[in-house]
Amino acid sequence: MTDALLVFDLASYWGLVFGFGLLLLITSVLLWVLHRMVRTPGPGLWSVAALVALAGMTLAGSQMQGTAAWQRGLFVLGETLVVLGIALVGEGLRRFCGRQSSLRWVAALAALQLLLGAVLEAAGRPLHHGIAMSVLVGALWLWIAWTAIRHTQADCLLLSVGLMLCAIVEAAGWGARAVVLARSLQGEAGLGIVQANAVLLVPSFVATGVLVMLYVLLVNFRLARELHDKAVRDPLTGALNRRGFEETTNRLASLSAELDQSVAVLVLDIDHFKQVNDTHGHHVGDLVLKALARLVLRAKRETDLFARLGGEEFCLVLPGTDVPGAKVFADRLRRSFETLEIDTGRSFLSCTVSVGVAYASAAALRSGRTDVLDLLQQADEALYEAKRAGRNRVRFFASPEVLSSRLDSRLFAPSSNFEPTLPPPTTAAG
Repeated sequence: MTDALLVFDLASYWGLVFGFGLLLLITSVLLWVLHRMVRTPGPGLWSVAALVALAGMTLAGSQMQGTAAWQRGLFVLGETLVVLGIALVGEGLRRFCGRQSSLRWVAALAALQLLLGAVLEAAGRPLHHGIAMSVLVGALWLWIAWTAIRHTQADCLLLSVGLMLCAIVEAAGWGARAVVLARSLQGEAGLGIVQANAVLLVPSFVATGVLVMLYVLLVNFRLARELHDKAVRDPLTGALNRRGFEETTNRLASLSAELDQSVAVLVLDIDHFKQVNDTHGHHVGDLVLKALARLVLRAKRETDLFARLGGEEFCLVLPGTDVPGAKVFADRLRRSFETLEIDTGRSFLSCTVSVGVAYASAAALRSGRTDVLDLLQQADEALYEAKRAGRNRVRFFASPEVLSSRLDSRLFAPSSNFEPTLPPPTTAAG
């Protein structure tokens, strides 16, 4: 037996086995604690996966040298639990990455291993069973490596690469186990399995230990990102709050100037919002805010910045948008919200929104003549003009660039919804 353990003596081999089992137990407890703290998909399944794999390893190891039919049956069951545990690792990773999936394929894979193992053991081919199981698990680890890198996000690329490399090491260990078992086909089955497990032990021990650290880092990274999102986002509407807006706007303006892009800023304010709250209650007011936010989030581009500045006032920053484009977008939002029927649970409510628009060319941004905060103030002044003119309309701040744009002059007529605010603007209560 000692010779069969390759580079290990008997005590070292079983010491590593015990250490690996202890590592799986600690992993399960740690990941379960993280699961209870963070409540994010993934760690819960990883915790269960570690326990299932530990149970399978213990059961298979206890019956590894057995020859009776019931012993071989327990060995197959143990190997099946190992496959099930590793499949749960992959499923947990998919869910952690936000992919909708099902446990059906996990159950089907375990059933395949159980059936295949039972058939081969009944035929008196335990080594063939070991080879088939090793190939199956190796392929499963390669799939986990592909999942880690395929569904990665740019801000945690290094962690995903680490997961991929660890999964590849695990796959290589199981591949080496299959090779050792194939070379042992003419020898004693029990001895071949012990040799193969000895080859697998070291890469699995190292890779699993690193995987645990990477899982913990991933969960903590996710937690830090969620905390940051809560700090910069409005929980009711999902839009950026004022802090998030201020963190992002200057960076966005600088990038637009570098890319030679103009910027348009829209400020939106729900008309008679206080009356909505007083008449229907704050719950209905929240529904109105969320309805407008959903409308804007569906309409805006990925590069556009959307924030709730406070109360019923929202802001949109549109990089790479000219004056005609801002006009079309603002009026489409206004008309869409005007025709929207908001379900309050008891009836349907319709509201309107007033929009103020300001614009700056890339040259103005580059020269420092204006910035996004200046545009925000100008758009806010235009918004007050829209309120004073009767609400449910769009007003442009009449900067020289707006007045010299290609807008049809009729759009600035007093009877139109699109009229410039001539600086200095007149302020009216909203």
